[in-house]
Amino acid sequence: MSWTRSPIWFALVAVFSAAAWQALTVHYNYRGNWTALFCTGSRYAAAPAELSSERIYLFPNSLGYDGQSYHYIAHDPLFKRGFQSSLDCPRFRYRRILVPFSAWLLAGGQDRFVDRAYLVTIWLWVFAGTLWTGLVARERGAHPGWSLAFLFVPAVTVSLDRLTMDVALVALTAGLVYYTSRQNWLVAAAVCALACLVRETGLLLPAALVAWCAMERRWLRAAGMAVSVVPALAWYLYVVLHTAPVGTGGLVSAIPFAGILTRLLHPVPYRFFFAANALATVLDYAALAGIVAAIVYCGVYWRRLLRQPEGVAAFAFVALVAVVSSPEVWEHAYGFARGFSPLLLLVGLDGFRSRSPSAALPVALTAPRIGLEMGLQLVGVVRGVLGL
Repeated sequence: MSWTRSPIWFALVAVFSAAAWQALTVHYNYRGNWTALFCTGSRYAAAPAELSSERIYLFPNSLGYDGQSYHYIAHDPLFKRGFQSSLDCPRFRYRRILVPFSAWLLAGGQDRFVDRAYLVTIWLWVFAGTLWTGLVARERGAHPGWSLAFLFVPAVTVSLDRLTMDVALVALTAGLVYYTSRQNWLVAAAVCALACLVRETGLLLPAALVAWCAMERRWLRAAGMAVSVVPALAWYLYVVLHTAPVGTGGLVSAIPFAGILTRLLHPVPYRFFFAANALATVLDYAALAGIVAAIVYCGVYWRRLLRQPEGVAAFAFVALVAVVSSPEVWEHAYGFARGFSPLLLLVGLDGFRSRSPSAALPVALTAPRIGLEMGLQLVGVVRGVLGL
């Protein structure tokens, strides 16, 4: 096999590209301070005193973004140092343990290595996700070079920009498609177990496999897939014992698709100049159209999709879109495009089989709005490289 068709080659290209972008933006936009990628806001809770030596980059007059929480968790994943007092919602954040714990483990529990280990963990998931995407593409008769599109899945781009954990879930989603297509159910169960520890929506993957096995009357296999959630449930119990309750009001709605419909009817009132407002609004609607395109694709191909485990998983995420109504989720593309990225990826991977160009629409429509969010960084990098 020619190296130009090797999925491993494209996975390495993806990691190099991701790391190169991060290095450029850190150098030219953040004065070489890599902690800027955690997007820590000056209005967020004060960082633990034990991390004062890191000189954490603070974004002025900002609440920051999710990566700042997982940064602190990576330094104290087992509640031994009281770092949960620096989080907005400790019970909510600590459930998403896989990426922070992996970084802590890779660093040998030593603070001075944790931040670097966190970056390596993100890069490893970029490698794994691109590799699995390439393997699926090759199995379905497409060129594995299409796997580089994995970088443009919103959850991946946002994870590289703000060090969130979502890249791990979409990578595991690609892995699940690959291993179920090869009927490697033991590895598929392990993938499900890891997905549940990335974030709560990862529970939809084993739920989908259990449902598919039940539809196929493979009851023993369904039981095995159900067991894959046990590690996550055990961890959730551990978190409950160490944290205070967190409210969930307004997260879901009994009215199907109320969240996305409300967002479509109420554009975000941006406070930029007119042209920037118009562009952001147009790309917001394009990103929302990407979610709709994924739902429509599932509706058109429902009969074939429901005969496959990955198709049932896609419908599980469609159901998630239908019930989630929280304004915090739907307000910005970084929220909804990132959270529903497994659906976008599943549709894209099915496109290798269906050969329908419409399968590429969900990612193609959401990516520009994510790119716009990074526009100022790009300007800074270009100016720095050109010496302007």
